[in-house]
Amino acid sequence: MKNGKFLFLAAASLMLAACGGNNAGESKAPAPVVKNGEAFGLVHGAGYVGYATVTTTDGKITAATLTEYCFPSHVTATEAIEGKTTTLTITGKHGEETKNFYNEVKFGTYTLTVDAEAKGYKTADGKTEVQLFGTDAAAKAWKEAIVAGNVEVNGVKTIMTNDTICKDKNGYGGTKFDWKGNRDKTVAAFIEHGKALENATYNSDAKKWSLNDVELGATWTDLNTRKEGTLSYVELLVKALDAAK
Repeated sequence: MKNGKFLFLAAASLMLAACGGNNAGESKAPAPVVKNGEAFGLVHGAGYVGYATVTTTDGKITAATLTEYCFPSHVTATEAIEGKTTTLTITGKHGEETKNFYNEVKFGTYTLTVDAEAKGYKTADGKTEVQLFGTDAAAKAWKEAIVAGNVEVNGVKTIMTNDTICKDKNGYGGTKFDWKGNRDKTVAAFIEHGKALENATYNSDAKKWSLNDVELGATWTDLNTRKEGTLSYVELLVKALDAAK
């Protein structure tokens, strides 16, 4: 009787294995391969720190982000403050402008001090903002310090913050330029088309970008415009995609 019971159980086990019912022998679909990449770079005429992230799943782009962080020189005091600001005359978008720069900005291991010759800030070793933030290390340190609320302006951490520096928060463009709308359409187009977006063309009359005659919705000229010393938004996203691992 015992032998018969044993043979019955053995036969049942073989039948389950043949039908795929043996849990130990079940074939499972491989787990998806998810990779993430990030990139920093000077954008919009080398006047801002660009930051992008890209996520791929089994080689397909499934998510992406894009934002920009202003330079320290973009946040100035409304009025001069004795011992804390330096008044400089600079050439801005609307000609010569007088601005009150805060004397010192610290973040991470970096210190920037106002410099009349540079019409802005310089580091102790003479780097301007463009030269400093043109390095990934400094750009990353700036972004992380801004997000964490750890940027010291004359020893105070409430002046250069995520709300005043990040374009997602500071209202950049106002009612004249839809920065967020252009960003969102660019990111959506990159998720859909990936590196093919490097072939996007711009119609200067209509102020629209298109790919294979299909309009992308974005109007900003830097979407895929190549310029030395600065990245287009597509180039920044591709850099993040190439870094995905």
